[in-house]
Amino acid sequence: MKNWEYSTLSFPFWRIYHNTGVGGVIEYRGKTYRMETNKVYLIAPNADYSSRIEGNSIPRQGNCLCGGNLGALTESEREQLLADGAIGHLFVHFSLGFPYDNALTGVFPIDLTENLKAKINHMQHYLLSSGQISTFSIGAFLNVQALICEILLGVEGSQWKPNTGDVRIAQAISYIEDHCEENLSNELLASRACMATNSFSRLFKNETGVTLQKFVKKKRIDYACMLIAHTGMSIEEIAAKTGFSNRFHFTRVFCEIMKVAPGKYRDLFLFPPA
Repeated sequence: MKNWEYSTLSFPFWRIYHNTGVGGVIEYRGKTYRMETNKVYLIAPNADYSSRIEGNSIPRQGNCLCGGNLGALTESEREQLLADGAIGHLFVHFSLGFPYDNALTGVFPIDLTENLKAKINHMQHYLLSSGQISTFSIGAFLNVQALICEILLGVEGSQWKPNTGDVRIAQAISYIEDHCEENLSNELLASRACMATNSFSRLFKNETGVTLQKFVKKKRIDYACMLIAHTGMSIEEIAAKTGFSNRFHFTRVFCEIMKVAPGKYRDLFLFPPA
């Protein structure tokens, strides 16, 4: 990675970062994190942060990203790229689902223990030797799961926020997350909870702080963000997969929530040639 300048980043999924060289910078709510090689950085879903390489300016709008998959290069090409000042940058995206995706906010530097270092080295070796960044062998998959668990355990328990204790709300949220492409009316969700529609709607807002349909809309867009970032599906396919009648309705709601068009959001994950 040669450039990593983003004015605003916010994603509905967890992120883990580890850099093999110094120079990466994360800024979150007035605090600056200069990324060290002896730490990994955990970023909770929907945290608004900016990033850059030390010495580079963040564009007022958009981003300046330059990098790519080291596994696609020969060993000599990788060595030359790093010698020219590029930073080795490992990232992992994942989701825990409800209620844990809402249980933490912010950026968390985690000390790189020997166990974490071994898991990261294993992942880096796999990525460099296989060239795969989205399809893992069972061994690599289990290693990633162990890495995620160990990093999450590195966060102090007192920093995790309590979530709704009402089982009816928890079950409704789980159903919404699993059925984003379906018609999720207030009547349907209330009937699944064996409650009157108005009573369930009031209970949902009291427990979550948002109306039922506003929550449904946000979960549809969260799922769309995952599909945009991690699949090659078209905007039309994603609109249908997330329960929107057409791409125009989907785009309007996406812009309303994410403050950027779906196509521009996809650009955040595309590396231009180094």
